[in-house]
Amino acid sequence: MAASNPGQGGTVRRESILLIWIGGFVLAAALYAIGPDRFLDVCLAAIDAVDAAFRHLVFTVGAQVFGVVRALAIALYVVFAVLAVLASGRGHGGIGALVVVTLVDLALLWRPFDVYPAPLSRWIIALCLVLSGAVVMTQRLVGPPRAARGPYYPPPGRPQ
Repeated sequence: MAASNPGQGGTVRRESILLIWIGGFVLAAALYAIGPDRFLDVCLAAIDAVDAAFRHLVFTVGAQVFGVVRALAIALYVVFAVLAVLASGRGHGGIGALVVVTLVDLALLWRPFDVYPAPLSRWIIALCLVLSGAVVMTQRLVGPPRAARGPYYPPPGRPQ
């Protein structure tokens, strides 16, 4: 039976056993210092404090993140547009993707009569869209050029 399951029935390293014993003694000391009746409450309060600190950090950094996401989305759209024009000049389909991405970005972000800019979630979607478009255009430019296509009609092998 031991030969068919080589991972079972083996010995445990001494360091692992020592860490288990140390963890037990640290838990006993924490229970004694805090009190066994309040231990769970103190642990939940510590988790709540960490959560509140994280939420405060996100709140204070939120305005800066909004500006960074907008700047990245606009800059990557320009990169995507240039790469799409280059890919189209090389024989790859870039102009159609440029038109589609432009229309989707306009539908997401353009708010001509609103006082406030589009929400951050829309800017993140636009950023992901132009980033994926720029990556695809980069792959098209790095790869071999597309083979030249002949006329579609008449099909090969048929008389004209």
